[in-house]
Amino acid sequence: MKINQILVCLFVLALAVPCFGQEKNGKEGKGGMFDSKEEYGNFIGSAKRASAENPELRSLIPLINDIAQGQPIGSTAARYGTASSELGLLSNPRIREDIEMVDDQYREFLDRQRTLQKEMADQLRKIDFTDTENLASQIKEIRDSAEREMDELLLPHQVKRLRQLRMQSLLQRRDLVQVLTADPIKSDLKITDEQSQELRDYQVQMQEDLQREIAKLQDKARSRLLSKLNPSQKKEVEEMIGETFVFQNSRGNAKGNSKGNSKGKLEGSAKGKGKSFGKGK
Repeated sequence: MKINQILVCLFVLALAVPCFGQEKNGKEGKGGMFDSKEEYGNFIGSAKRASAENPELRSLIPLINDIAQGQPIGSTAARYGTASSELGLLSNPRIREDIEMVDDQYREFLDRQRTLQKEMADQLRKIDFTDTENLASQIKEIRDSAEREMDELLLPHQVKRLRQLRMQSLLQRRDLVQVLTADPIKSDLKITDEQSQELRDYQVQMQEDLQREIAKLQDKARSRLLSKLNPSQKKEVEEMIGETFVFQNSRGNAKGNSKGNSKGKLEGSAKGKGKSFGKGK
């Protein structure tokens, strides 16, 4: 009984003591660039508003957030499943193993990164977020300067491999055209706006061609499966499926139950023919 009373008293005392990192007025204590959560919220809100119409700047928001909060670069990207920067990738031990980064190198990297983040925070404080025209280029220069300095800690083959892994991480979350037509890759390759549009148009055509090829393969696979049934069973399955109806998915792409060839699928869509799913002939 006495033990329970002591525990209750300790719990009450704990509630009365301000949490670590908080001021008495309820604001968060120092962390990263700001003295309070309110100041941080105002800053990151300005950055997000400025990025609303700027895809290039939008891709830099995870980096800005890491600097603002004083957390390891790549933390925001990892938390929200977006592609990390080269600096952020090095927090992954498998990445370090792949590029053959030894422990001494990584310790030196961490020491230098802490200093760099303070320098980046000082530079970020001076940026005018109302200057939307030059905002992305200013933040990119902060990032690029830091990456150039960190590259000096790596051997040439490690830098090359790290950039390859960065490209692969981008392709895990976006298709190739999205990666090629957005910064930093677009700027690095000097891809023009005209080329970007050509790539997007060609991708649409390729997707249509791919869907037709997939439909043919599905038809072949279905025929092979149905060949394992006797003629009566096969006919009954075909009656269950009925004529082809092409459904539209959420992106407006054609997607249907194929019976016969893909040409019939497309024709059924164009002519508005076909029974609804679940109805026979």
